Amino acid sequence: MSKIAFLGDETASLAFMGLGIAIYRVEPPEAAEIFSEIKGKFSIILVTESIYPRIKDSVEGVKTVLPAVLIVPDASGSTGLGFEKMKRLVEKAVGVDILSKKIHS
Repeated sequence: MSKIAFLGDETASLAFMGLGIAIYRVEPPEAAEIFSEIKGKFSIILVTESIYPRIKDSVEGVKTVLPAVLIVPDASGSTGLGFEKMKRLVEKAVGVDILSKKIHS
């Protein structure tokens, strides 16, 4: 298991074509089923922000380190979901919010 996969809509998948990444074009209703089928086959799975809410429970239920699920913006732009998830993980790891945009004086 050392491959990278992309799980998202057809438009967003265009950005990852030609990079040697396995592309899984999905619509939100089928995302959870496809994620369940591929999660044991890849080390990293890139997921668009529009698809992530459909697989969130499956991702959070994974008890292993792999696959790493990274949230990326889709063609309509970022909703901030990926950044917020990364911010929570960093805060959990270091014990403080180091990615906050607020400056404390």
